Amino acid sequence: MDDSFPKTLKEFGYAFNDQGQLRIIDPNSGLAGELPFEFEVDKNNHDYNQRRYEALGEIIDQHVYELLENRGKLKKLVLTKGDCSVSSNEIESFIFVSDDVFTNSDKLLVLVHGSGVVKAGQWARRLIINDNLDTGTQLPFIEMAKKKGYAVIVTNTNDNYRVIEKKKKMIQGSENPVNHLLSVWNQVIDKSPAKHIAFVAHSYGGVCILELASQVEKKFQDRVFALAMTDSVHSLVHHNTIAAGLQQFLCQIGRNWVSSGLPLDTPIGRPPNDIDRVSAGHTQHEMTSYCSMSSIFQFMEEKWQQKQQQQIE
Repeated sequence: MDDSFPKTLKEFGYAFNDQGQLRIIDPNSGLAGELPFEFEVDKNNHDYNQRRYEALGEIIDQHVYELLENRGKLKKLVLTKGDCSVSSNEIESFIFVSDDVFTNSDKLLVLVHGSGVVKAGQWARRLIINDNLDTGTQLPFIEMAKKKGYAVIVTNTNDNYRVIEKKKKMIQGSENPVNHLLSVWNQVIDKSPAKHIAFVAHSYGGVCILELASQVEKKFQDRVFALAMTDSVHSLVHHNTIAAGLQQFLCQIGRNWVSSGLPLDTPIGRPPNDIDRVSAGHTQHEMTSYCSMSSIFQFMEEKWQQKQQQQIE
């Protein structure tokens, strides 16, 4: 982070109000006021405004991590390097998990964000800053999942490197989003006793899930019962590593809620041999996850019931 910028939200002059909206702190009360985030603080220096926005974004990352632990009641879990001994000078990625991730033998929900700057617990930084925490973070999904009996994993697929002495050092096992997911699968999901696993993946997260499924195909088909995508940018027919049997399985368990002005859940045309697409009920890409949440949980419940019926038969 640029040393010229503040290091905390309060020092930046911002706070979240009771509605989860980012507001400029009122100098009289010391609390979140009425004025929203202001991007253009220097009309003659766009580069400065952008760097300031990015510096604030890194503080937002930390704030969301704290919310995952405090509001979401999750705990931070470091991804190790397999059998290697972990020393103090090694760098690791991390995720957030519910307390029952290694004890819940029924259902597990795994949340996967898209590409870009977002980190664990976020759908869209822009929404967190300009709209509110509910639309921009995964907290509503976490809270709903817990109510419905799921253990929860919040992945952190864009946490791929650390800057050490002004140089990028890649994180072993999390060099890219797919490697991160593979580490999560091998170290956490595979060790979870949950018989029924569901994924919710936004945007590029959908591509990552397909790659994960192709690399752990047998286990994926044995345990995953639902794949909910929100405006996923995947193309199943052009994904060369997907075998025909896995492709058919993904079409059976998957649904993609895409940006559209049509009412929520309205069927949308899809490419042949690809996952069903329905409207998310909103035209904005970043809003698709929040707007389709109720339908996603209904969809997962239906898929869970189908899995139960198949096991009886």
